[in-house]
Amino acid sequence: MRLLRQSLLLLRSELRQELRDLELVLTSTFFTLVVLGMFYLSFAALEKKHTLPAVPGLLWLTVAFVGTITLTRAFDREREADTLRALLAAPVERLAIYVAKAGSTLLVLLVCCALLVPGLASMFPAGQVFWDMPLETVALVVLGCLGYVAIGTLFAAGLAGGGGKNMLLAVILYPVTTPVLMFALVTTRALLDKNPNLPSYLGQMAALDVILLGLGALLFEPVLVGAAPARTAQAARQHARQSLRAAGREEPR
Repeated sequence: MRLLRQSLLLLRSELRQELRDLELVLTSTFFTLVVLGMFYLSFAALEKKHTLPAVPGLLWLTVAFVGTITLTRAFDREREADTLRALLAAPVERLAIYVAKAGSTLLVLLVCCALLVPGLASMFPAGQVFWDMPLETVALVVLGCLGYVAIGTLFAAGLAGGGGKNMLLAVILYPVTTPVLMFALVTTRALLDKNPNLPSYLGQMAALDVILLGLGALLFEPVLVGAAPARTAQAARQHARQSLRAAGREEPR
């Protein structure tokens, strides 16, 4: 219960800060709309049989791009304000930080998917299946985004200690999330084909998400602690002086 309460408090704080300026949501949704427009201009003239293999790629390629934009900003507030050490020193479970960061990133991705999936279904005849099978579509999108966020948040935490590491995150994020995206793409194709084995595909995606979430929860603390900037000798000496004054003793020379 303590972990759940701390996770909800941190997630609410993340969402409050995001709703205050809407920087990430507006950037991601605008990017999604631009990509949809480009897809329509490029592929709208194709016949249904030609768009059928393209729709899964269009869906998860956009999710990968939007996810990169979101994850590179996941720890920006802590990095810009130099509060990462304060966050680690706070009486908060490290797992709660992971849940809050992953939850806020997942919500942004789902908001973009709420525009992306209906857009693909309206623009391309092959996407009509999204309207015909709404529950399966929602499960597919949630499971795919969850797996992407589970592994992406872990690597975003590992690169949270420096201001110039967003480019490095964008470079390494695609290789490490490729298995999740490929599995989601295959499942999307099974959905569009109305494959009778679709529940099995969704079950395998859920199992993969559980493994990735467990791996992320297990490795998040050592990765985040290792990313925290080391305290300089001067800062350590200043801290020692303040501790000695508080204890009422003189500092040894």
